[in-house]
Amino acid sequence: MSVIGIKEVVRRMKEENLITGLGGRDFSNPEGTGIDLRLGAVHKISEGGAYIEADGAAGLGKRRGVTTEEIFRLKEGDTQDELIVKPGEYYLVQTAETITAPLDLMPMVYPRSSLFRAGLLLLATKTDPGYTGPLTFGLTNLSPFPVKLQLGARFCNIVFYKIEGEAIGYRGQHQGGRVSHGEETQV
Repeated sequence: MSVIGIKEVVRRMKEENLITGLGGRDFSNPEGTGIDLRLGAVHKISEGGAYIEADGAAGLGKRRGVTTEEIFRLKEGDTQDELIVKPGEYYLVQTAETITAPLDLMPMVYPRSSLFRAGLLLLATKTDPGYTGPLTFGLTNLSPFPVKLQLGARFCNIVFYKIEGEAIGYRGQHQGGRVSHGEETQV
């Protein structure tokens, strides 16, 4: 697997809508091999009770997510809300941009170093080919001090890896950017 270069990412954004909703800076003046993504929405967990069962003789296991409440969303214009992340707090955050991952690419997201330099930990993972929607991550403050994060701030960087061979497209329940769910059978 190899990383595709920035000119190929930009070409595919223009021709295939690989990433839509980008801020002007990241579309017109990208650098390195990835594209910075902005904080688009913040969700807090309002009710617990999550569980994930193992698959068994009866079939696929069941799972239940937490209940969340959206507390901030990126607005049009220059005035944006600010999230104050106190020590130990945990949020689910989403990108302002939408990803459309083709079957020959696997997006990986990395936090921008300004996050961990401030004490914030972004919990991210790979994105499967075939996924479409905003990306959702965990965000927590590991420092002893509050950190202010404004909506629309660039907080992570997405890099695309070329897949060698065949991939099976994502068919999970979070397609389209769903943040939380009640009880359901795993896909």
